[in-house]
Amino acid sequence: PLSFVGGAAEWPMFLASASVTLGFTVAIGRDRWLRLDQLVGSSLSYFLISFLAVLVYYVLVFTAMLIVGSRVISGPSLGQALWVSVTALVMLGLLDLIRSRINRSMEQYYRRDKSQLDRTLHQLSEAIEHLIEPPVLGRHLLDAVTDLLAVNRASIYLADGEPGIYRRTGWIGSEPPLAEMAPGCPLVDELTRRTVVTLAVNGDAVTEQLEFLGGEVAVALVHERRLLGFLLLGPKTNGLYQAEDYNLLAAWAPIGGLALQSAAARRAIESLNREVQLKVEKISEQQERIMALQRQLVLQAERGTSVVEHRGSGDLPVEVVGSSAVVGQLVDLVRKVAASPSAVLIRGESGTGKELIARAIHECSPRAGKPFVKVHCAALSPTLLESELFGHVKGAFTGASSNKVGRFEMAHGGTLFLDEIGDINLDVQVKLLRVLQEKVFERVGSSVSVRVDVRIVAATHQNLERLIQQERFREDLYYRLNVITIAVPPLRERREDIPELVHYFLRQIATETNRPVADIDDEAMNLLRQYSWPGNIRQLRNVIERAVVVAEGEVVTVSHLPAEVTGRSAAGVTTAKVPGDSPRRGRLSRDERLRQQREELVRALAEANGNKAEAARALGIPRSTLLSRMQKFGLS
Repeated sequence: PLSFVGGAAEWPMFLASASVTLGFTVAIGRDRWLRLDQLVGSSLSYFLISFLAVLVYYVLVFTAMLIVGSRVISGPSLGQALWVSVTALVMLGLLDLIRSRINRSMEQYYRRDKSQLDRTLHQLSEAIEHLIEPPVLGRHLLDAVTDLLAVNRASIYLADGEPGIYRRTGWIGSEPPLAEMAPGCPLVDELTRRTVVTLAVNGDAVTEQLEFLGGEVAVALVHERRLLGFLLLGPKTNGLYQAEDYNLLAAWAPIGGLALQSAAARRAIESLNREVQLKVEKISEQQERIMALQRQLVLQAERGTSVVEHRGSGDLPVEVVGSSAVVGQLVDLVRKVAASPSAVLIRGESGTGKELIARAIHECSPRAGKPFVKVHCAALSPTLLESELFGHVKGAFTGASSNKVGRFEMAHGGTLFLDEIGDINLDVQVKLLRVLQEKVFERVGSSVSVRVDVRIVAATHQNLERLIQQERFREDLYYRLNVITIAVPPLRERREDIPELVHYFLRQIATETNRPVADIDDEAMNLLRQYSWPGNIRQLRNVIERAVVVAEGEVVTVSHLPAEVTGRSAAGVTTAKVPGDSPRRGRLSRDERLRQQREELVRALAEANGNKAEAARALGIPRSTLLSRMQKFGLS
């Protein structure tokens, strides 16, 4: 103790103190590096550590060169030490790069199977990203393997349906002679037991079938002991198959089988989703039909069959069938327009129900108790139209044997509906314009003015603006009529109303014709909903009337609909037999017959799960005949 107090054991105490200091420095530094990693990320920390390591390494080399140089050379300069240290550092870096390149080359040469497997897995992962249809994925797998092993002839067969028939879905090079194979074929049975099948020397049935198909190696794509398909690989272009090639294929096959199973599962899920969507659509259609029936039944119970309603917009005292948004807006507009005495111009395609809208305007207006008179302007000649509108006196023209009251006088106090107003001639347009302006007219052949109080509601399917440009319609009359415009939508813009219209017409026409028809099936309803209906509601009613008349039971089906709705050809097409070229036709028919025999044989083997005796019984032929046919078609 006295010696220690006097200063003994200096070096042990120094080493102990230095160790404590070093440990503390490491601990503090580790904590700082961890915090740095949290702040800037592992990649930047790794870069800084590597940079500092290189810097420390260089300082050590520089110090070593300076110390060694001072021993050998008297008084080396700082520049000399710097040059020597930099040169040594560069040489070490180059040697390390050369060493890594040599190690990589040796690894690729001596561990070629691992390098090939890495490439294959990379290509396989790219193929699996395209999980669409199994045939497409199979083609990706085929391309990846043939590119990897330098094979210019190969094919892939995938299981299809139940029972499992293996169909050729892709090939490279020449086309294999068989498009389908089934359990019972020697190669298929062998692939259910082994992953990789090669050409054998003893020439058994498996080897013969593999040679017949032009392959040297067959690879089974198996998932959970189920053969999903197989690859047939022809000869390599750069030599023979080696052991590492077989090991590579054996390692690759389970991954390929898993990829096919995943693609098949995805296709099954998509198919189920489509089925669910179709069922949801059918349920929605059934709900629409039920709601339409309920509305019609309620209306019949409350007001009788002559009243039709529109849901959510208030009832109209006329038939406006429909529950769509466009019909709702139309009904709301009709109720607002009806209270006004202004002229109304109804525009829309033929068959959309413009006359129905005109009657609704009259029935909802204060003139509802007065007459509603309609005139179809296109159905009358100019002379008759003038007489029809304004009337005539006796002797006004040939055949005028008595006085006649015109439609204007008949509609006094009420509403006059002028249908197809665009078809009247210019002379009648002038007189009509005077009535609209002054409420006064003269009968044909008379000079006595007649005053009337009539609200004009006109309708047309024509483009009046174009008629004005062609000077076939007066512009001043157009502005007199077009005070309030109502556009009636065509049926193709309100398809959701078709089920309700169909059921309405079904009951109406069945009652009129005393037929027992009461419903329509889903397929026929879908065709009606998809049709474009150029004739609109009038055409729909005619189609339903025809279906009710020709229907033999209580339900309208597709067979009761006309050809323009179903898309069927109105007349059958018969192909006549052309004489001549009989050898070629005979050869084609023989090839077709052989193809059918091969397909029947493959399906029988698949249904019998490879049992040749059961397949022969199913085909009604002896087992020996079955074996000879299998040999004939290359299936054995």
